[in-house]
Amino acid sequence: MAPRITLVTPSYNQAQYLEATAQSIVEQDYPNLEWMIVDGGSTDGSVEIIRKYEGHLAWWVSEKDKGQTDALNKGLRRATGDLFAFLNSDDLYTPGTLHAVGEAFASDPSLTMLLGRCQYITADGSPMDECLYAGDLSIEDFIAYNLVPQPSLFLRLDVCRAVGEFDNGMQYAFDHDYWLRAMLLGHRIRGMDRLLSLYRLHEASKTVTERYKQDLDIVAAHRKAMRSLPVQDPLRQALQRNSARFCRRVAIEHYAWTRNPSIALRFFRQMLALDPTVCDMRMLKVAIKAALRIPAPLPNLPGRA
Repeated sequence: MAPRITLVTPSYNQAQYLEATAQSIVEQDYPNLEWMIVDGGSTDGSVEIIRKYEGHLAWWVSEKDKGQTDALNKGLRRATGDLFAFLNSDDLYTPGTLHAVGEAFASDPSLTMLLGRCQYITADGSPMDECLYAGDLSIEDFIAYNLVPQPSLFLRLDVCRAVGEFDNGMQYAFDHDYWLRAMLLGHRIRGMDRLLSLYRLHEASKTVTERYKQDLDIVAAHRKAMRSLPVQDPLRQALQRNSARFCRRVAIEHYAWTRNPSIALRFFRQMLALDPTVCDMRMLKVAIKAALRIPAPLPNLPGRA
């Protein structure tokens, strides 16, 4: 029998994308799906769309909440599946995703976290670049490079029960924080070289509008993880070094992409506080230019996960 997949779709005032998301789920035709939509009290016609798909839903609600993590936790508390995932109300699954994921978990009892490939799309659904796919992911590379496009990650519900709920204190990188907490329990992300999801970038998405806040939240998740480990623990030291590598990377990216020297310098200082030995010549040059308010060239770079 196919493993039962609990899928939660948090939603708030995204009626223009919600139906496409719902169709991508229904068209999976997965035989053992527990799908919930947790809406935050939308006023844009989302509720009418949800009612159209009521026959496919195990549960839905539309009520004021405390944000995306609150919505996810409502669904997680009701989850009865073998596997767990969430798909935001503006993203899509590719055909056959749930069947492929179910078969992968059913054939390998040791598999606890699975990550497939993911592609960016525009607001109107036009294809963009694929997210960088890393295959099997070590905790060090997870920390340093943030290589997990959320719509393409699935995990066993037993792992969720061990990790607990999503952190309501994080509104931007709560998914990164959650995967990291699972990895601290010994679970590792295994790769599936298959395109599982489409990640929509649009003017209202957090990835586009508040990227630096997401990056700050990621560093906060790293620090929280470090505090949970003894000072001399080699894993804590690895987390600290790789968090510094993350700060180095995003400092350079923010200087080049957002062309905001203040944000670049903020991550540069965080890098120095975590591990100054990761500073290289490129980072030093960027920091000097940022301090002198020398503008970066206009960017011509693809999106990143």
